[in-house]
Amino acid sequence: MTAAAAVSDVWKAESARIIAGLTRMVRDVGLAEELAQDALVAALEQWPDQGVPDNPGAWLMTAAKRRAVDHLRRGERQERKHAEIARTLEQEAGRDADEDRDAGAGRDAELSGASGLDDDVLRLMFISSHPVLPTEERAALTLRLLGGLTSQEIARAFLVPEQTVAQRIAKAKRTLADEQIPFELPPGPELATRLASVLEVLYLIFNEGYSATAGDDLTRPALALEALRLGRLLAGLAPGEAEVHGLVALMEIQQSRSAARTGPSGEPVQLHEQDRSLWDRDLINRGFASMLRARQSGGPLGPYVLQAAIAVSHAQAESAAETNWPQIAALYGALARLMPSPVVQLNRAVAVGMAEGPEAGLALIDELTRDPALKDYHPLSVVHGDLLARLGRHEEAGTQFERAAALTRNAAERTFLLKRATTPHAPTTPHAPTTPQPDTAGPHSALAPATATTAKTSTTATPKTATTATPKTATTATPKTATTATPKTTATATPKTTATPGGTTRPHGVTAPDTTPLRPDSTSAPAAPPRPRSTTAPHAPSGVVGGEARLLGEAVEGFLARADLGAETLRSYGQTLRRLRLDLGPRTPLGAVDGAKVARVFALAWGTAAPKTWNRHRAAVRSFSAWAAIPDLSTDLERRTESRERRPAMDGPALQALWRHPSLRERTLWHLIHESGAGAKTVLSLNVEDLDLEARRAHVGPTWITWGYGTAELLPDLLAGRSRGPVFLADRRPAPARRPKPADLCPETGRGRLSYERSEYLFKQASGGFTLHQLKVWNRAFRSDIVESSNDSERRLP
Repeated sequence: MTAAAAVSDVWKAESARIIAGLTRMVRDVGLAEELAQDALVAALEQWPDQGVPDNPGAWLMTAAKRRAVDHLRRGERQERKHAEIARTLEQEAGRDADEDRDAGAGRDAELSGASGLDDDVLRLMFISSHPVLPTEERAALTLRLLGGLTSQEIARAFLVPEQTVAQRIAKAKRTLADEQIPFELPPGPELATRLASVLEVLYLIFNEGYSATAGDDLTRPALALEALRLGRLLAGLAPGEAEVHGLVALMEIQQSRSAARTGPSGEPVQLHEQDRSLWDRDLINRGFASMLRARQSGGPLGPYVLQAAIAVSHAQAESAAETNWPQIAALYGALARLMPSPVVQLNRAVAVGMAEGPEAGLALIDELTRDPALKDYHPLSVVHGDLLARLGRHEEAGTQFERAAALTRNAAERTFLLKRATTPHAPTTPHAPTTPQPDTAGPHSALAPATATTAKTSTTATPKTATTATPKTATTATPKTATTATPKTTATATPKTTATPGGTTRPHGVTAPDTTPLRPDSTSAPAAPPRPRSTTAPHAPSGVVGGEARLLGEAVEGFLARADLGAETLRSYGQTLRRLRLDLGPRTPLGAVDGAKVARVFALAWGTAAPKTWNRHRAAVRSFSAWAAIPDLSTDLERRTESRERRPAMDGPALQALWRHPSLRERTLWHLIHESGAGAKTVLSLNVEDLDLEARRAHVGPTWITWGYGTAELLPDLLAGRSRGPVFLADRRPAPARRPKPADLCPETGRGRLSYERSEYLFKQASGGFTLHQLKVWNRAFRSDIVESSNDSERRLP
């Protein structure tokens, strides 16, 4: 093994212990990681020439401690206390060096699992998963500090830019420092809540690996295995916690099915079709053992122990037909009482539908379809479609599968669901016993049945928060096939969570394993024929063309293809009409759409929206109705009274939080808007050649805008030597089919101008709902203090 390979292996195995030990010393997780990285660099420089030491982990710890001593000594003049700490650490480092020189002495005590350093690793787990951090930051920081993964590896695993991961990690470290989170185990009353946060992060990571939210592949094995490794580590550090063992059992059993879940070309294989001889019996047995330890720990059954019990029930079935659905339904009933979230109820509906028949499951689903938290949760549509198909309602089932395909961001799931939409299956015969065959394996796949897993969802069942991560699954039943969809999580989670409802995170809560409702072939009726596609002309403005009923999807596309609508109008109308098409189904005859159906969509999608937003969507429906020459679809939508109150400006703590944002581009943009008082669109229209950096001003048309010292400090770094093109650039180069105007392209980077819509969205995300208009409110007192009198207002160019 080469020295570089040895360094990599040692870092992977020991980084968590090293960083944890250093964090205890310096009380700053960010600084601790930097010191550990310095030691890693030293190893890369020295080991190739000097050879790999006998105790490489102890060598790295010693080197890192010495750097901690040096760091503290440099600050002696600032704080007298640092001198005392440094002397203590120097003595510890000397003892470590003596142990390191003794090649035959075995591993260093602190690296051998001694209780002191093990407690440090446990503290590091709690601090990296602290609830003060958003879910996606917790996941990234945990993988970085405890998994030893680089930003590039984490980015590749979650399919996000490396810069995004680096920003999340940097922001998480800064938040922990700003909030002065202590490096200690939580006190007794807080332990359960904090432990739940740690478990949520681990299961979130596992879910993303077991059933990928986005991309072309169904799974990302490296993430699932890393989550499992960290779960086992946590179980060793907290052997008395039943929920920890429950989570490990759940992940072991889920992962045992991984080899059977995909075919030779990566296509999904439903649970009832899986070759159970490919299931990893060793992992299943380890899962059973973890479940036994969970039960032996005593105490009430928690959510992870209950979910593990469901997974065990699936794993005990020798075949899909032998699955004990009544038992699984009862376990989900207990889980729903413990965690009454919509996602748990969705999985319970799957189990009830398999145990008592599709009608019973559909009764529960109908209530969930009115829950706004699940409006963009594609597993709900998969389960709904499966139950409808089992009842022989193939047209309605196809609509639900199409809706699920439109919502999922995973290519493998999308292909599978579109196939289901065009080839619905026959219902189960009325008196035939339904013998479901779930796949407890899938965190959030719409391909695997859903009944025994949990998805990344929150106990509050809101799309943007996450407190429990569990596998997502999907359910569908067919004579010989069945699939189920269950949640997966802002994570968002979605989230990543979390891809989640609303585009950023999935609803977070609990789901069932990839269990697919199935029926024996002998009880199935012949499959229904594929649904025909309409050949109606796409742009005719009427509900009926040539005697044929026009379809909603075609009418929407025809309306949005009009050349007489401006870009902003098209974007606004598109948001409204695409939501109608998604929820009502693109193949729904236009004549079957009425005001009551549209009102139900509005109540679900925009029931809590501001009056101005509601009225905008209502106007789009009115315009569409007039164009299509159909009765007004907005008849059941009352116009809401819009408030004329002036929106307050941002100030104080809210502003200070913005100035600490990790993105240089966003900080510069926000500073410039706030200090200049100019509108966001005006600031975004600036080009590099418009700027006069020395005078802190820029000309826009016939006027000047000026700014203060905050912007002046940031602009040079943002420009990075650029001499032409937009000041504020988009994240990536535009696609060939969407090339912007030459004036909106940077000739040096090829990237386009940052759009107003994107900047507004990012600002709302960072500020908790404020708008850029509220940031720009003119503050003359601020400007009189910060900006010279010659620049204190916009002036006409001479």
